[in-house]
Amino acid sequence: MILLVALVLLISLLSAHSLDVKAPKFTVSLDSPPQERWTEPVSYMIDTYGFDHSFKNVLDYVDSLIPEPLLLKLEPVFLKVMDSFPDEYATEIKGIWNAIDGKGYGDRITVGQLAAINLMYELTVFCTSVLAEDPDGNIYHGRNLDYGISGLQNLTAQIDFTSGGSVLYTGTEFVGYVGLLTGMKPSAFSFSVDQREMIDQHKNNHKGWEAFKGVIENIISGVEGGKPVGMFLRKLAEEGSDFSNALEVVSKENLIAPVYIMLAGTASGEAAVVTRNRLHPDDQVGEGVWPVDVTNGAWFRAETNYDHWVDVPDTDNRRGPVNQCMIELGFENVGLEGIYDCLSTPPVLCDGTVYTTLMQPKEGSFETTIRNQE
Repeated sequence: MILLVALVLLISLLSAHSLDVKAPKFTVSLDSPPQERWTEPVSYMIDTYGFDHSFKNVLDYVDSLIPEPLLLKLEPVFLKVMDSFPDEYATEIKGIWNAIDGKGYGDRITVGQLAAINLMYELTVFCTSVLAEDPDGNIYHGRNLDYGISGLQNLTAQIDFTSGGSVLYTGTEFVGYVGLLTGMKPSAFSFSVDQREMIDQHKNNHKGWEAFKGVIENIISGVEGGKPVGMFLRKLAEEGSDFSNALEVVSKENLIAPVYIMLAGTASGEAAVVTRNRLHPDDQVGEGVWPVDVTNGAWFRAETNYDHWVDVPDTDNRRGPVNQCMIELGFENVGLEGIYDCLSTPPVLCDGTVYTTLMQPKEGSFETTIRNQE
């Protein structure tokens, strides 16, 4: 009987992880023309999963926020917003459409819809990010990205962005989105983005009017000069020099949406959660920049989607379990493996978790696991 129970538990454990796979890896050469950079990843996703189980999943989600007739009427607006994107990123989006068209699906999606997709990811990304330091001053960074789009795993890839044959930075991407919500510049810094959720809006779960309102606010902010968060961070990965420089830049840029930006560096003390409004860190309680501080016992910081100085809603308490797991892991034992285990603990790991990425900038370590692969 004991052997039977053990066998059942083993099968259950194996099943739970059988849907987890390493993300496919691609190289995007920044020396190539922008319109050609994404052809291989786009072709892979369509060839492997089909358009209906990859890009169409995202289109269906967009349609749930903005009805298709209105979305088509907004096409000129989205194209106008694209004018505010960095030129090479706007050209990359057009190149992605060309790649989709080359696979025979250009009539199923427009350039404007791709632009809309590039405005929406940071609006509804429910995530958990962990920053930690060990007794030797090593800095670790892990994150779950949660998203309620069925099949989004089928667009997830790990990308090495290269120049001159060398890796300049690495990121976890949803193919079709040209920004970076998770990325690392080796020997310099890493970052992750969590959506900043306002408690009084949580009951709406970003459906219906609240989601539509958020999209419109992003569009207006973009037209007025606010930068899409993912594109801004990708440019930072390309141009930033180190943790201190990255922290300075993320603290002053005008962004289209309020977010949390988690940064990790290569030396002791180089890790912080930056709580951003659209213009600067939100210092309501003087903690807009919330650092890891080993000297005061704060050897880790965990951020979900709520300001760390307020209570989380009862309906979405991932903060408590991840904090408890990290405390049980302990300062002496902290590392990427332990952080992965904490990020794999329900409800931190949930049905909506698309991927988990582990990063250590000092060692140049970056690995993405797709969760709940369909």
